Amino acid sequence: MITQENSWKCPGHIVIFGGGRWARVLVEVLCSSVPSSVKISVHSPHNAPAMLAWSIDRELGNRIQVYEDSPKVKSGELSAVIVANAARDHEKAIKWALSKGLPVLVEKPITLSSCTTEHIANLAIINNTYLASAHVFLFAKYVNTFLKLVAKPRIIQYIRVRWIDPQAESRYGEIKSYDPGLPVYIDWLPHIVSILDTLHPDSIYVVQKLEVLSGGSHLKINICLGESTCEIELVRNGNVRSRLFEIDTQEGKISLDFSNEPGQIISGTTTYSGDPAWGYKPKPVCKMLRAFLTGAAGGERDVRLDIKRGLRANKLIDQLSPYYQSALSFWLSKKFSAIRDKLDPELHYTLCEFLYGEDPYSLVPIKQRIKYLYWNIKKSLVSSQSSEYQNNPAGLIRLIIKQGKTVSYLL
Repeated sequence: MITQENSWKCPGHIVIFGGGRWARVLVEVLCSSVPSSVKISVHSPHNAPAMLAWSIDRELGNRIQVYEDSPKVKSGELSAVIVANAARDHEKAIKWALSKGLPVLVEKPITLSSCTTEHIANLAIINNTYLASAHVFLFAKYVNTFLKLVAKPRIIQYIRVRWIDPQAESRYGEIKSYDPGLPVYIDWLPHIVSILDTLHPDSIYVVQKLEVLSGGSHLKINICLGESTCEIELVRNGNVRSRLFEIDTQEGKISLDFSNEPGQIISGTTTYSGDPAWGYKPKPVCKMLRAFLTGAAGGERDVRLDIKRGLRANKLIDQLSPYYQSALSFWLSKKFSAIRDKLDPELHYTLCEFLYGEDPYSLVPIKQRIKYLYWNIKKSLVSSQSSEYQNNPAGLIRLIIKQGKTVSYLL
């Protein structure tokens, strides 16, 4: 909370792209952190009514303005942009900000490919504009304490990461949700890579293996990072929340468990609080936003927001994508060989990922689209071309979705 409104320089207008839960978190933190004279405008073509209703419910209606259309910024006004909409829409929002010469902070992932991210990073350089990527966990004291402990002279042999979200979880006063069209590795690896990169700066990621379980909601990934082997487990719709990093060194094991913030750090027989001051100090989101806004107003730019960190995550995601597609195809082939009349939860998850990925803005209810897709899959698998479809299950799904668009998914 800023107690003296003139205690630091802040842009006079903060533009936020996004209408989902995380955009609302950012808005609420900004409203309690920046001077009341700062204008905050939220822009969401798909969710503006819900965002407006939320702002009124939280008694923020006089603090923020909500729009469906593109932002309007005054010439000469010191403004900054925060991109927190769907990942597929990041590129358009970033390019809009850069075309106006506005500093911009982008939530993860920056874009959906490293080539696109490199392109916009170059645009920022050409336009002499500040482009930052959000790495909120690097502003958490429990992560920094853990990283400093591991960084003491020692050889890292093995790294284990377990990142699990339960099926229904309340975070910041709301039920947490995810973009069902965004595979879990694309969604979460930017967080994980921001921490791994601090352990192994500039090391090359080499993918060894990726295993798909539960239709893609559960992944096991093995990579080499420098001289270390890293095992990453990602689970959506799990039973409990888990955020765990375990480091094996020649001197012993060090672990950070921040499933419940600020978590705890265990080194040998010693257990530390992740952050003894957690209850009364600014939280990571607040510190990250203030760091960005300071840089956006012409102050020092925080290295933790360097776009190169987000680009590193993009490059690892690009490496993993063919492994994921191959493993998912293998999983689907096995699932299709034992297709049932009733759609099971695992295949339901996969079909949602395809539908939201291939046709994200459809106005047809997802229940109807799922019914259309599953009925046509079963029909195709008993046709004369069933062996061909069995060998290319992802191609079959995409073909049916393409056909479904033309008939509004009507059976």
